[in-house]
Amino acid sequence: MGASVSFRRHTATLIVMTALVGAGGWLWSSYGPNDTESESTNATKTKAVPVIVETVNPLPASTTVEAIGTGSALRSIDVFSAVTGRVTEVAFVAGQMVAQDDVLLRLDNQAETLAVQLAEVEVRRARQLLDRYKKAAPTGGIPASEVDAARTDLDRVQIQLDQARVAAADRVIRAPFPGTVGMPLVDPGDRVSSATLITTLDDRSEILVSFNVPEIHAGRIAPSMPITLTAWSLPGQDFTGAIESAGSRLDPESRSLAVRARVRNDDDLLRPGMSFGVRFKVPGHPYPAVNEVAVMWGKGGAYVWRINADNTAEKIDVTIIRRDGPRVLIDGPVAKGDRIVIEGVQSLRPGALVKIVPSKRVSG
Repeated sequence: MGASVSFRRHTATLIVMTALVGAGGWLWSSYGPNDTESESTNATKTKAVPVIVETVNPLPASTTVEAIGTGSALRSIDVFSAVTGRVTEVAFVAGQMVAQDDVLLRLDNQAETLAVQLAEVEVRRARQLLDRYKKAAPTGGIPASEVDAARTDLDRVQIQLDQARVAAADRVIRAPFPGTVGMPLVDPGDRVSSATLITTLDDRSEILVSFNVPEIHAGRIAPSMPITLTAWSLPGQDFTGAIESAGSRLDPESRSLAVRARVRNDDDLLRPGMSFGVRFKVPGHPYPAVNEVAVMWGKGGAYVWRINADNTAEKIDVTIIRRDGPRVLIDGPVAKGDRIVIEGVQSLRPGALVKIVPSKRVSG
């Protein structure tokens, strides 16, 4: 009896175990991973992400310097007469453009004209006498000393003629260079001396702008550095020029360096004496420059995606130095020539395999 019960219990246990094994097999075949799905998952993990990259090029972190400047003409003089005399003609009007050697003013010159004529007569006489002596000298009729004296006399009167011509030329005041004359300050009939201001003459083809730069930027000023100028009297208009020169020392009181720039004035809009707002950039330390769309933000701050030699993505933490238009200057372990992702960043993960595509929109 006991043996029969034990047999039945053993048989029931085997039946239950067989049923459990069968159910487990059915569940594994129905819901467990199959070879096709595993292969698809692996393929997804190794699929290359399409991205667009740009190569890093360092740019200097330039600083914009602003200053107030004063303009002056390229060349500017006050016109005076070299001699005393009475004005017979004023040959210009205010604002007139004159060429070099154009007549501005004439003084009475009768005495000087007569002096030139007299000197010319003396020169002719001395030359004729010297010619006669030269012809007579070979016959022994004129000693050599007389010939030498005649030659010296000719030289003397020639110098007197030159002096008379200089004195006559001083009666005419001419423009020493091309430019624009100011208002005439004398009239015909006025008596002028070397202390009488006649007018002004300015060469406004270019304007020189003088300004001071703070000591902190003095060491980075260089000739030909481009500048932008704004004239207070001409709002909305900018003028471009370049630094021409800088002083050799700082002003000990203002701790600033004197700088002079030059700007073209082809339209003759600028005038000597104008005040200008001056803006220019001084170069600083070079930093890697990337497109602004390449910079991403996370919990740890800014970062970019760099593509390594094996075409895998690497997340690089960076510090933003400054913006320069569409470029961003960054500080971090990024070097010139590195490839930085500018499109496709949303699909990237550290170590992800990428495929670099031409510069066009990519998904993700």
